Order: sequence, then structure tokens, then C-alpha cells
Amino acid sequence: MRHPGRRSALAALALLASLPAAVPSHAQILPPDSTQKVEILLDWKALPTFAGFYLAKEMGAFERRGLDVTFAETQGAISSAAKIGEGKQYWIGSSSGIATAIGVSKGQPIKSLAVYYQKTPTVIFTRGEDRIAHPRDLYGKTLGLVPGSITNEELRALITANKLDVDKIKSTTVEMSAYDLVEKKVDALIDYDEMAPSELIAEGRRITMIRLSDFGVRAYSLNLIVNNAAWADPAKREIAKKIEEAVQEGYNMVKERPGDAALHFSRMFPRLAPRYVDRSMVTVAQQLSVPPTGQQTRAGWESTIKTLEQLGLLAKPITVDDVAILD
Repeated sequence: MRHPGRRSALAALALLASLPAAVPSHAQILPPDSTQKVEILLDWKALPTFAGFYLAKEMGAFERRGLDVTFAETQGAISSAAKIGEGKQYWIGSSSGIATAIGVSKGQPIKSLAVYYQKTPTVIFTRGEDRIAHPRDLYGKTLGLVPGSITNEELRALITANKLDVDKIKSTTVEMSAYDLVEKKVDALIDYDEMAPSELIAEGRRITMIRLSDFGVRAYSLNLIVNNAAWADPAKREIAKKIEEAVQEGYNMVKERPGDAALHFSRMFPRLAPRYVDRSMVTVAQQLSVPPTGQQTRAGWESTIKTLEQLGLLAKPITVDDVAILD
């Protein structure tokens, strides 16, 4: 992405000083020598999708809870679920509801602790002039797929839900770059709405989006997952609860003040074009619009599991209690 210049440092610092300082009664400030180090695995790159995590660190939400947090990245939600399931280097991090349920059905020892996106944010996006507005319009077209992305499983779901003839849709492997579409290397790409599509829209390009949630693929998406053995450990369970609380603070800022959140995120990641961050953060805020932030319910998971079962994406039957930690 192009970077048109950094925001005013003075404005960012002034805004930082205005961040909420309220701390829950049980999240007391601890002495520096009592901080606990933990590495959180994120399932993609540092983009506004994960602003709740990064803002929580910027706001001191982790520090106030006695946590010294660092972040690691991996190539997609399926990869994140698998690594956290192994429980070796990572035991907590982000994934998607679909990847979590699929992982559990394959025997991965993970559970969802919080759900931030109540529905699938994935879209298939195309050049506006090509007039591709329905899944069947993809017949005879070439769709670019990123290896390891959960969007590949979601595409399978879309094909099944709409009874599409997969042989009529060409596909090719691509790196995640919106410019494969701009340069007409492919006719369509698939990604989260707030990622590559927002990049193109922020640049003033005309694109058409097919929202998977409008065509039968409605399921829990971005979520916080934890390794089962780690959750069974009282010390790690307490850390996991603190992480959940801190990340909720971060995403609450995105939901309530997306402009402020974008300003902070741009300051943390100046390589990203501020105009893109602004557009993307608004989209993330819309995903978070259903209160309260991070809520997951039995009904929501039952619906997600039912959808995945009907689409044939689960390796074996699973229950809500297999996949989620509910209060």
C-alpha cells in the first residue's frame, strides 16, 4: 500500500492521553517484577482486523493486568488453530469460528473463549466493470486463492450452499495482493471485507463484492481460542481471562471510536496508508456492532455448527460444549 505520510505525532500523543483509564476492580496494577510474559498468536498480518489486540497493548490494558504481551503471526486461521492445538510454542490466540469448529472436528484440543465477528466477513471481490454480482457469475472466471487461508474453506461452503458446479470456476494460487485483480491476472479474489477490498476502495477503485453471508455462509468468524490443556491449568486460565478482558477493551474502542482507533493504528503501523486504515477500521467497527463485544452464545454456536454440518465441512459431529467455553 502507498503511504501518503505520517499523521501528526502531536495529535496522536494528545489522543493517547485521552484514552480511558478505567480499570476493572480485579485488574489491579501490579509491580513490574510480577508481570507474566505471554505470546499471542494472530492468524494473519498486523491489519485493522486485529486492532483490538494491538490497541489493548497500546492502551496498557495488558500491562494493567500484569501481562507482558507480544504477538506472533501465522498464515491463516486454520494454521492458527492447529498451532494452538499443538500447545507447544503457542497456547492462545486468534482464529475464526469456522476454523475452530473444523479443528475440533479433527480432534484438535482447542476451544473458543470469545467471538468478535458474529458473522462471516468474507467477500469475493471483482472489478466493477465486470458485473460479477452473484456466485454463478463466477462461471468461466478465474478466482485467486491464498494457500492456508480460511477463505478457501468458506469458498467450499459457498459452492455447496449455492449448488455451484466447481468445474466451471477456474482457480489459481496467488499471494495476497489486491493488485492481482487490478492487473487482470485474475477475475476475482476472496478476502475479508476490511482487508484487500478496503484497500482498493480507499484508493478510489470501483469493485463489486459478493458477501458470502448473503449466500448461505453465515457462521461465527474472528474469535479468541485457547488450548484445552492450558485452560485446565489454573495459572494459564487466569492469564487467558485477563487477555480476554484486555482485548475486549481494545475492540470496544474500535466499536465506539473507530476514527480514534484508526489514528492509533496508523501511528503503530505507518507502512499502512491512513486512508485505508480509516476505511478498514469503520468496517471492523460494523462487524463489532452487535453488543456486547466478544459475546458467544450457545445458540450462535449451534447455528454455526449446523451450517458447517450441512455444508459437509466437519470431519465428525461436534457439540457446542466441544468447541466453546460458555459462562
